[in-house]
Amino acid sequence: MKLILVRHGQTEENLEGVLSGKDDGVLTQKGRDDAKKVGKELKEKYKKIDMVFCSPLGRCVDTLNCILDEYPIEGEIFMSKLIEERDFGEYTGINSDEIDWKDIDQNNKINKEMGVEPLIDLVKRVNLFFEDLKLEDENSTILVISHYNPIKIMISKMTGKTFDEIEVENTTPVEFEIVGEKFN
Repeated sequence: MKLILVRHGQTEENLEGVLSGKDDGVLTQKGRDDAKKVGKELKEKYKKIDMVFCSPLGRCVDTLNCILDEYPIEGEIFMSKLIEERDFGEYTGINSDEIDWKDIDQNNKINKEMGVEPLIDLVKRVNLFFEDLKLEDENSTILVISHYNPIKIMISKMTGKTFDEIEVENTTPVEFEIVGEKFN
């Protein structure tokens, strides 16, 4: 199976350094243009994309629509809540530079009261998504449009790199070949 991971296009919130979490976000013109460029690149590289999984949050859906403008993918398209961004609760809308990430990643009472989704719960969601992928045809080419944290978890799972070793840029496809249950 060929797996192509794409983080949504640049958003106004990305430019401002603001945590979007479960908010839809608004693509910048650059974000839309970059997504269209990805669509052109995918069309040149892949004769057929069999299936698309997309986060239902607006910034991912808008990215998908820009890709589809350039590459009208005929395969099935599924919206999956399993690959939505982490819910940052009360921290949504705050500048990420003001966040103590070691604190926010703790599964404690304060974060629970603030509505923060525990990182371990996000990892569980992404792992469920991978279990679903195992059911797909091993000869498939699958496009996934998601967010920074879920994609970092996916890459970590496939490469063995730690979460902190991985950076994920907007609209930069990351491609993997999956053989059986082994990730290459």
